[in-house]
Amino acid sequence: MIKRALKVIPVPRADTQQIHKTAIGGKDIRGVIISQKKKVEAEETLILNVYQVSGKNKKDISLLFRVFCQKNDYITFEVDCNKWRTGALLYLICRDSGWSEYWWNYHQLEFLTDKDAKRVESTLRRWNHNNMEYGERVAFTLFDQYQQNVKNARLMKKHKKETDVIDADMDKFGGLPDDYQTFIEEKVFKDENYIFYDTRKKRAFCTSCKKTFILENKHLRHETIGVWNDQDDVKHNRTVRCPYCNKFLLAKSEGMGRQNLVSVAWSLLVQPHKEEVLTRYFCHTKDFRIDFHNPKITTHEGYRTVHKADKATDYMWASYKTTGNMRWCYYRDRGSSWYPPAETVAPRSVMMYNANLQEAVAGTCMKYSVPDIFIENVANDEHYFNSSWLIDNYFNSYRKYPFIEQLLKVGFYRMTRDFLKDRQSAHVNLNEGQNSILGTLGINKNQYNMLRRVGDPRLKDLEILRYKPDLKWKDFEELRWIQDVGYVDSYKNYIDLMRYTTLHKLLRYIREQKIEHAHDYFDYTGWLEKMGYDMRNEFNLFPRNFRRAHDEMSKQYMKFKDKQARENAKRFNRLLRKIRKETAEVEAMNLNIDGLFIRLPNKLEELKEEGEALHHCVGTYMEKVEKGETMIFFIRQKAAPEKPYYTLEWHGRVVQCRGFRNCEMTPEVKAFVEIFGEKMAEYENAPRKQRKAG
Repeated sequence: MIKRALKVIPVPRADTQQIHKTAIGGKDIRGVIISQKKKVEAEETLILNVYQVSGKNKKDISLLFRVFCQKNDYITFEVDCNKWRTGALLYLICRDSGWSEYWWNYHQLEFLTDKDAKRVESTLRRWNHNNMEYGERVAFTLFDQYQQNVKNARLMKKHKKETDVIDADMDKFGGLPDDYQTFIEEKVFKDENYIFYDTRKKRAFCTSCKKTFILENKHLRHETIGVWNDQDDVKHNRTVRCPYCNKFLLAKSEGMGRQNLVSVAWSLLVQPHKEEVLTRYFCHTKDFRIDFHNPKITTHEGYRTVHKADKATDYMWASYKTTGNMRWCYYRDRGSSWYPPAETVAPRSVMMYNANLQEAVAGTCMKYSVPDIFIENVANDEHYFNSSWLIDNYFNSYRKYPFIEQLLKVGFYRMTRDFLKDRQSAHVNLNEGQNSILGTLGINKNQYNMLRRVGDPRLKDLEILRYKPDLKWKDFEELRWIQDVGYVDSYKNYIDLMRYTTLHKLLRYIREQKIEHAHDYFDYTGWLEKMGYDMRNEFNLFPRNFRRAHDEMSKQYMKFKDKQARENAKRFNRLLRKIRKETAEVEAMNLNIDGLFIRLPNKLEELKEEGEALHHCVGTYMEKVEKGETMIFFIRQKAAPEKPYYTLEWHGRVVQCRGFRNCEMTPEVKAFVEIFGEKMAEYENAPRKQRKAG
């Protein structure tokens, strides 16, 4: 519909007296409709002009909506706000409380004349192809039906754009292998069998081997073949060995109810389609309730995924949006709305049909993914990979990290497992886009040979070699087995101390001193380093009584830190006095506007006091300020110069300015800070010879 052409259609002359008369003729009437018919761009157009009546005795009359209707579309112009609306008239006049002036319904609307109503009725009967009789208020019923039909057509058109794309992908999925049903019966449900028995008829039936047995003294014996089981007593819900197929199955009395004897299982089929890989998940049920001799097996496909070189698209069989139409849809939540989902909704485990997965992906975008090696050597650890969507997850990982192929081909299975498990938080990043395994791991040939000597190394082994590239095999072997008890990367502490001694001496000392937590020892050596002790002197590094030396050194270190802090504070305070003296004439440092002024801290400790008073974290900036990485200013009110008000951080610009509990600036403070920023920028950008300081 062309809005420009619709908007210029003149509004019919409104007879306000007749509108008022129509409005007061009904008790709850709040709107009166005048209808028109026009040709717009050769299209028959029906127009409903909706007037609002309000005020005392309904004498206030105003044009509210103009609804333009054509056979296959409609649009509404809201006059008051000069906006176009696509909603149905019923929803426009029944909006929420924020639009209470339009809180109507169709029973509060009336046509101005019968001619207006007949014009709408006759037009909509033709458009709706409906000759049914509706009783009273036919025009409104037809109009509501018309707008609903248009909305449905719009929605179908919108949905079709999406479903056409889905259907194009679904066309790639062909038929199932000829032996898939056999696979379901013999592999998927191989353990879902029972031995049914009847004590009166003295017989039993095994659903696995389909053999009938004689029940003799509670034991099983074949009728014609010399096989029997005289060890297990056949009893309801007791496990019994079948003498023919030799499987241990649950015994079920034929006289007992079988309402719960329905087994559910899922299977997975991987198929190629040109360069794409298709994964299909099937739900199977095996029902023993009606005829346990021939249990009914049903199958339905629940999930599909199309793997391409650059992405994967997941689908599920479900109700499409709110239409109620069951079809293939984009994947929403495999668990649907149940938690935990029923097994018929989402699989808890799957059995794969493909015995040779590498053959299935040959010639596709996953041809180098070596999935069989992954499944056999990495995914067999359920602690890490206990997922029904294992294959899809692996293909997604391979697409993102193609170097996994290199790790698997050289036999680094534990490293692959560690990487896939912790790839979001892994300490070691593997290099992408490298042609060789050395480039991927970021190590040299000697380090690589050490990993190969380990056999199946972990990701931590690679971390150790990267941290100290010149590590010898004997030390590497020792470091590999050091446990991270409560601390991450403990091996780094040992390697760092190897600058002063040998790993063998370190380990022997910790063992002989019976140091329960090695980190206590590393705290001790860290204190020694910071206080400038000779780290190569074994008297310092390996004291005779570690516990006593640790406690004494702890006291010394605390005194050292206190002395260091005092010296740093004195040095910084001298620097502050120097800066204040040199910037005494700098305009930015002497702002005093509308009762606000700004100043530097008088001493470093003031930062802590400021943070405690205003409940923010400026106290933690002491080290950054001390190192000159940033500058802190205090904004004060002239009426209370000693009371913390706002704290400003400057680093070439105003980084932040916070008040009590990190509150934002008031308009007055914001204006003051803007002026300060401008003046400070002028000062810092001024030619050096003109600057008063620094």
